[in-house]
Amino acid sequence: MNRFKILAAALTVSAFLYTQQRSVFAWNSTGHRIIAYITYNQLEPSVRQAMVELLKQHPRFEKDFQSKMPDVIKERNAATQNRWIFMHAATWPDIARGFNKADREKYHHGTWHYINKPLYLDPASELALSAKLPVNLSTSSEDGTEVLKFNVLQALEFCVKQMNDPAVSPADKAVSLCWIMHLCGDIHQPLHSTALFAKKTFPEGDRGGNLIRFKHSNLHSQWDRLLGTSWKYSDIASKAIGISHDPALKQRGKAATQKMAFETWSDESHVLAIEHVYSPQILAAVKSAEAKGTNLKKLPQLPQSYFQNGGTIASQRAAQAGWRLAAVINSVQ
Repeated sequence: MNRFKILAAALTVSAFLYTQQRSVFAWNSTGHRIIAYITYNQLEPSVRQAMVELLKQHPRFEKDFQSKMPDVIKERNAATQNRWIFMHAATWPDIARGFNKADREKYHHGTWHYINKPLYLDPASELALSAKLPVNLSTSSEDGTEVLKFNVLQALEFCVKQMNDPAVSPADKAVSLCWIMHLCGDIHQPLHSTALFAKKTFPEGDRGGNLIRFKHSNLHSQWDRLLGTSWKYSDIASKAIGISHDPALKQRGKAATQKMAFETWSDESHVLAIEHVYSPQILAAVKSAEAKGTNLKKLPQLPQSYFQNGGTIASQRAAQAGWRLAAVINSVQ
């Protein structure tokens, strides 16, 4: 192979990897930013400023925030830059996945992003697995669980306590704020609340839909993308404003602040997962694999109506998350 063909092959692989990376992190960049944008609009100007000033105390602010700010944002006024910093903070816990080993061990906490409340495929699976589920279903950060092994409910409670503790440094509070922002988004995504358990096919759960695969993705990533995939600030702002100004969604967001228990939020997501995420088509495919004792094959694409319904749910959950996150921030600042 001559050097031109080698170069072409390398470029093809690079393009593929770049596309894959964007699809994996689409919700993290887009969905979390949309929720943060909605939240920012609900905060008083003084609270916004206080939160941005706190984020500037983040131990990696220069490296992970300032240096990542797009030129198009740097060219705009301070108000836009501050909003961008706030929105970017909601994505930081996922950015930590890519740190070097030492920093990743310090800042990346994989189990904090979810809780795997069980959905059993059938009574036989429940009978066989319910007594020995390999999942952390605790709702308290003070039950003796190691901090690094917290689930999303424990992590949220822990980070709120960090924010309210006067002995905690501003730098550590800035890290906790990023986690609060991110996890308030995560907990409203139905597949961050639920895992499907089947006696033979998924004895340890389907990892929130990650093990239910389609041709080019999996169930979890398809739900992650329902709020959109654009990384453009203007597109994210347009989507967030559309949700905030929609009368029904605005009312849903306001009403959500009457239920501020984190466990309630995950219970809502769990019900949505049961009623809307794990469709009859998905469950039938898993039951077929279970009956045959074979691995679950890649599923055919789901119908467009499934994604239309999912998009409606995603917008509703974004509204609820946005208003609730504002209420949490108001309670800790």
